[in-house]
Amino acid sequence: MGDPSSEPVASSPSDASPADGVLRALRVHVGWQVVLGFFGAVAVGVVAQSVLHSARRSLGWFAAAVLVAILVDGPVDLLTRVMRRGLAIVVLFAALFAVVGVVVYGVFNDLSTEIDRLEVELPRAAAELEASDQFGGLARDLELRERARDAVDGLGERLSGEARSTAASFGAYFAGTVLVLFLLAWLPRFIDGGLAQIREERRRANAREVVDATLHNARRYLSSAIVVAFASGIISFVVARLVDLPAPVALGLFVAILSFIPYLGVFVGSFPMIVLAAGLQSTSRALFVLFAAVVLQVACAAVMRPVQRRTVYVGPGITLVVGLLGFAAYNVGGALVGIAAAVFALALVDALATNEEPPSTLDALVIV
Repeated sequence: MGDPSSEPVASSPSDASPADGVLRALRVHVGWQVVLGFFGAVAVGVVAQSVLHSARRSLGWFAAAVLVAILVDGPVDLLTRVMRRGLAIVVLFAALFAVVGVVVYGVFNDLSTEIDRLEVELPRAAAELEASDQFGGLARDLELRERARDAVDGLGERLSGEARSTAASFGAYFAGTVLVLFLLAWLPRFIDGGLAQIREERRRANAREVVDATLHNARRYLSSAIVVAFASGIISFVVARLVDLPAPVALGLFVAILSFIPYLGVFVGSFPMIVLAAGLQSTSRALFVLFAAVVLQVACAAVMRPVQRRTVYVGPGITLVVGLLGFAAYNVGGALVGIAAAVFALALVDALATNEEPPSTLDALVIV
């Protein structure tokens, strides 16, 4: 017998190297469950995207109704101290409809008056410019009078079309109002039912504290912001009337909407008033409007600063970004709803952060 160590040892394919001419193959086996789950997830995603795209307007109306119901529930509770809840809801909604109706009528009336004035004054100004010695030749070469008539032609019809479109949306607003009334009646029960799903009493109590703190802080902040916006709009309207600016209701409404952006919204919203005062009136009146805008902005910031300390801090950056995104989706209404939703989200995060319980002794030992 020879030495065993000297006998040749057969090599297995696994021990072979690529230099030996043996190639390794990696095989991946995918079960039918994985394939079915993948294609099922893709199908669900496509269907969900299509449904959300088709129902985005209805979902937007529902989100707006939820926010309005939460905001209105606070004043309704205050009115129920002196009257029944049903009568309180009727009184509050009657006041809201009256305010909205007056503002909408004022805006369309101002715009209609100014368009009628523009249809007369713009061609006249173009004709005077063509007759001038300094720029007459250039104006005639550009056919300025005909271009001015073409520019103002049909403005009134387009405004009437917008008014008819707004009136045609009455059914949607009525349905939204019905939804708000439904939520006012059932939203507290929905919240209680959701919290009742938490079986552990301590966790349920913590969740109740978070929900109450979120609703209280967001509602208080938004209510204060609405009051500030209302006051800003009225003061801006008065300033526009004092300096004899066109469309004072629309200018005041613009300032009121932008006042929801803290610390700079009122000032930015006053730019159209400043430009109109400088172009149509005089430099002194433009400086007066600028001074009034600065004072009003400082006053609004002074009012909202303590509100933010007691409720939730909302900076100008997030309101501006969310407002632009909402405006791109649903115009002014989408911007306001988006800002309100952002306030509720910030209030929820703040409530969760402040409601964190300190760890118990056993938890601390486990963590260590």
